[in-house]
Amino acid sequence: MKGKIRISIALIVAILFLFAGVAYATMPAFAEKPEDTNWSALDKVDGFIKTLGKAGFGWEEGKVEFWDLVKDTCLGKVPDTLANNPWPNAYISMYFEPHEGVATPPVDVWWQLREDEAIVLIGQTPPPAAFFSYQTFVAVYPGAPGRIGAAVGDTINIGTVNTIGPDRVRRPIVIIITGHRETEQRVRAALHQAGYPDAVINVETISPVIAPLGVSRDGKEGSWLGWVHRVAVPQNPTELEDYIRNPTYRVFRVTPVDPSTGEVGTEPVLTPDPEPAPILRVRGTGHTEMDLYPALKRLRQAILDRYTGMPGQSFKELDTHVWTLVTRNDGREVVGEKPYVGLQREIQLLGVGRDTNYLATYPNFMLRQGVDEFVIAYGVNHQATGKVTYSSVSIYADKDRWFGPKDGTFLSPNFAGSAERYLPGDPDAQYLYAIKVARHCDEADKPYCMEVKQPDFKDKNDVEYACILGDFLTGANPHQWTLDEHEMFFIYRSYMEPATKVSPDDNELLYDQAIYFGPYFDEHLPSN
Repeated sequence: MKGKIRISIALIVAILFLFAGVAYATMPAFAEKPEDTNWSALDKVDGFIKTLGKAGFGWEEGKVEFWDLVKDTCLGKVPDTLANNPWPNAYISMYFEPHEGVATPPVDVWWQLREDEAIVLIGQTPPPAAFFSYQTFVAVYPGAPGRIGAAVGDTINIGTVNTIGPDRVRRPIVIIITGHRETEQRVRAALHQAGYPDAVINVETISPVIAPLGVSRDGKEGSWLGWVHRVAVPQNPTELEDYIRNPTYRVFRVTPVDPSTGEVGTEPVLTPDPEPAPILRVRGTGHTEMDLYPALKRLRQAILDRYTGMPGQSFKELDTHVWTLVTRNDGREVVGEKPYVGLQREIQLLGVGRDTNYLATYPNFMLRQGVDEFVIAYGVNHQATGKVTYSSVSIYADKDRWFGPKDGTFLSPNFAGSAERYLPGDPDAQYLYAIKVARHCDEADKPYCMEVKQPDFKDKNDVEYACILGDFLTGANPHQWTLDEHEMFFIYRSYMEPATKVSPDDNELLYDQAIYFGPYFDEHLPSN
């Protein structure tokens, strides 16, 4: 009996050790030393500069600043705002001095990249917001008739960015932008040596088949590139304004040193090793909003019933389709979709990316001071259906320069409840929206009314400036810009489907709509 008891005790001890090992192996992560996620990427920059030198690179520091497209348009530096909105819209760009022997570019946010160079951006992601992205564009393609503005690939956005921590805001980030695979690998190794883990390193490749790289000198031509960082729908607008004024980044153009001289030369020194064309994210899930089509038609009829019953009230239903036009300044076509198609056709894309759709209304209309006219913009709340991270309705004045009036954007987080006013008790109204857009909003229309006001024309330091524009065809007839003299239109944007991390397939959306009420179209037809 005693022997049997000793065996049983041994078995029990063995079993206890076995379970102890399993328990230790399955202990929660918090029992181990947690990963430090509260460090700043900027703290390691000096170390990175040292490791760059050891890796055989020279470097030149650029700057990262807010690009005030509205002000540049008013000053005549650029022909239009690219449908950007006035401050405090976040449109942050990077600036570099031209390469040695290269003339200053026509737009100061344009820069070039030698075949074996890289751009390295280091910093902290934005404060809490629904969306942010980083994107390089082909501003001018060699031999093209003018600006292109085609995205080189998909964005690095809030859904895809590499960083560390429980969320993606105010976190360390590094972005390598290059068209050369060996350069990418060597820069990554230098970052590792400086203490940057792969978890925070992002790479945006510029394939030379999309943007021929090189420096424009001695009869050679390279692409002019531009870079944009966007932030939208912040939790705290004041924090975003501070971030725009003082972006949390440093940026470097790094160049391999010529081993024969030990200096940075003017010609590539690495063997050609071009990056391939990037693989794009697939748009669409196969799930559409078409089940809401009957509800959308009910909303349309309810809007017409409410306002056409008013004495003498005429109306016109505006068409909606992908933003397309011919610019006045150079007579070239613009299409707001498919960057690679636009690049092949050498038409203007104005910096459109694949994170959103760009749908616009036609024909143009006016909302004049002292005239009884307004527009009802309505449609499906794409955020409520799960097709987007957020969507927006933006109105623009001046069909040639595209100024966004003050407070001229209405965001989907504020759509809730707006359609129930027209469809009380309708179970589908929660998935729809309807907002009024007018020069003045009555109390009865609030909070679902967007009041169109003259832009402030203030810069990032809150300093007012005059918006005096001449004719971009002739440079003649400068005039003070005012809201009353220009035609208007809407652009509807639908940003980033959560399931795909890219914009939804617009064939899976019900298009946003608008109905103009007033005398404008009875009086005359606007030019388009």
